[in-house]
Amino acid sequence: MLCSHLKPCTYTPAEVKELEKPQNPEFLKTLNRYDLCVIGGGGLYSKFFLPFNAQVIKSIETPIVLYGIGYIRNLGDKDLTDAQIGSARLLNTRARLTSVRDEYTCKFLRDLGIQDVHAIGDPAIFLSSEETNQVALDKNKIKIGVNVASHYWTLYPQYLRKTIGEYIKACEFLIKRLDAEVVYLIHHSDEHQVAEAMKEKKLPLKVVDTNPNPYKMKFIYGKLDLVIGMMMHSTVLAFGSGVPIVNVAYDAKNYNFMEFIGQGDNVIDVREANSKKISDLAIRTIDDSNDIKAGFKALKDKLWGKQEDFLTKIKELSTEPAF
Repeated sequence: MLCSHLKPCTYTPAEVKELEKPQNPEFLKTLNRYDLCVIGGGGLYSKFFLPFNAQVIKSIETPIVLYGIGYIRNLGDKDLTDAQIGSARLLNTRARLTSVRDEYTCKFLRDLGIQDVHAIGDPAIFLSSEETNQVALDKNKIKIGVNVASHYWTLYPQYLRKTIGEYIKACEFLIKRLDAEVVYLIHHSDEHQVAEAMKEKKLPLKVVDTNPNPYKMKFIYGKLDLVIGMMMHSTVLAFGSGVPIVNVAYDAKNYNFMEFIGQGDNVIDVREANSKKISDLAIRTIDDSNDIKAGFKALKDKLWGKQEDFLTKIKELSTEPAF
């Protein structure tokens, strides 16, 4: 999306972890040859990345743009340390433009004294789709996508196995009650173990893994009637596809993004998740599908305007004369 607004342009992708450790002068010299330094990534404000190396941040002379970033805090986590908070503040005071994916992240930064923050939604909302025949879906059935966060999170050791079991029972109920077709949407390689565990229980499950092509996964999302998800970008792709969502939250980001898209009542804390809560909320959400889809479309249109405005600001920044 950004590249299409800055054509013609060349870019070099790099890992955010390059900002976490000291860098040699040649690295910084190379970085500063570029017209822009765009830093993105949903979980940048979290224990997983912060603190950055202050000297590296201070050595970036090219304009810094922070694009669609989110705040992450696993349920059960401690607060960020003073060093981590100070690092987030430093990065934002050095940035020329700052945008975030939800209002909660916006508040997080404003509490740090960063006032010029644009809440534009997650850029992946607007991911385009690419047709795939990886899985054949029955157009005559209600199609439910499911996803369980199987990468490590703070409460993972206590709740992952239980959560998988509750998902299985909820899916069994929904298949019987609605004659639904269930599709497992793999967003992380560790989730293959979840899909296998569900299939071992004789659940008639179709599995989709389009890695490394997210555009094909977006195509599958567009064919669904409901998503019961945990992974953040499962929620993002569902919203971007106009598909109603039930979210099982293992992190504050789940609550925050669902609130941002007007679905704060459709979240279940992983510590309280059971098959009845999941299936009851799924039935209610399907019943409300038309209203939810209309709301999603209106909000997506509004967010597209905010994305366009922010991209325009980036374009203007990139064409400023150098002094």
